[in-house]
Amino acid sequence: MLDVYTYSKRVAITAAIVLLVAAGFYMLARHGYFFLLVFAAILLAVLFCGISQWLMAKLNLKRGLSLLLSILLVFGVIATSVYFLAPTIGRQIQEMKGAIPQAVQQVQDWLSNYGWGQRVAQSVPDDMSQVLPKQKTLFSKVSQVFSTTLSIMADFLIVLITAIFLAANPKLYTVGLTKLFAVRHRSRVIQVLGYCYNTLRMWLMAMLLAMTIIGISTAIAFNLLGLPLPFALAFVSFLLAFVPNVGPGIAAIPIGLVGLTVSPQTALYALLLYGVIQFVESYVITPLIFQKTVDLPPALLLFFQVLLGILEGGLGLFLAAPLLAVLMVVVKELYVHDLLEKKPLNASEERTDPGAGSLPAP
Repeated sequence: MLDVYTYSKRVAITAAIVLLVAAGFYMLARHGYFFLLVFAAILLAVLFCGISQWLMAKLNLKRGLSLLLSILLVFGVIATSVYFLAPTIGRQIQEMKGAIPQAVQQVQDWLSNYGWGQRVAQSVPDDMSQVLPKQKTLFSKVSQVFSTTLSIMADFLIVLITAIFLAANPKLYTVGLTKLFAVRHRSRVIQVLGYCYNTLRMWLMAMLLAMTIIGISTAIAFNLLGLPLPFALAFVSFLLAFVPNVGPGIAAIPIGLVGLTVSPQTALYALLLYGVIQFVESYVITPLIFQKTVDLPPALLLFFQVLLGILEGGLGLFLAAPLLAVLMVVVKELYVHDLLEKKPLNASEERTDPGAGSLPAP
C-alpha cells in the first residue's frame, strides 16, 4: 500500500501533466500559427544541417563552410528551377485557369443528360462571372490579396532567418532547452532531441526524393499522353505530394478538369495514369525510401491532418506529417520507454532503431 506522501506526489504529478497538456492545447488553439512557423523554421534548419553533414562527410569540410554551401545549394536549386521552369509553368498555370471553367461547363452539360444531374447542374451558374466579386468590392479584394501576399513573404523571411540561426548554432538552443529540466534528466532530453532530429532529417530527405519522383514521372507521363499543360499539372502534383493522404487527391482534381477540355476519355486516361503513378509511389517507392524513418499510421495521420487543417488551415495541413513524426518519437521515448516500460536509456547507450542518432555539431 502506498503511503500518503507517495500517493500525494503521484496525484500532484498527474495533475501537473493534465494541466500542462490542457495548457498546450489551449496555446495551440489560440496561437497555433506561431508555433507552426517555429516548427517550419526547425524543419528548414534540419534540411540545412542534413545537407551540411553530408558535405562534411563527403568533402571533409568544416561545419561553417559546409553549412554555407548547403544554404547556397538549396537556394541555387530553387533559383535554377525558377529560371528554367517558371516561364513555362507560369504560362501553363494561366492557361489552366482559363481551361478549368470550360471543363466545369462540360461537366454541367454532361450532368444535364441525367435526371439526378439536372438539379446539380442548375445549381452551377451559367455565367462564371457571377461568382466573381462585384466591382464595388473589387478594390477591397485586391487590397486583401496584396496584404496576404505581404504577410506570406514576411512569414517566409522570418522562417528563413530563424532557420539559419538555428542551423548555425544548434547547441545554443538545445542546451538552453535542457536547462528547463532537472540535471538528472538532461542527458536523456538531449538524446531524445537527437532522435527527433534524425527522424526529421531522414523523413525530409525521403519526402523530397518521393516528391521529385512524382513530379518527374507525372510530367513525362502527361507529355506522352498528350495532356494539355503537363508541366503545370506536374508542378501541382510535386507540391501536393508533400501532404500525404490528402495531397494526391487534391492534385487529381485539376488533372481531371484539364483532361475534360480534350475529351472525357482523355480525362479518364489521365486519372488512371496518375493513379498508377501514385500506386507505385505508395506501395513500391515509399516503403523503400521511408524504411528508415518513423512509420506514420495512415488513419492517425489523416486525423491529425484534419485537426491541424481545421485549426490552422493550409499551413497546418502542410506540416501535419513531420509534426506527427516528431510527436510519435517523443511519445515512444518518454512515455512508452521511460514511463510504461520503465526502461530509461542513458545517453551513452547504443540504440539500434532507425531514429537513433545525435544532434548536429555546432
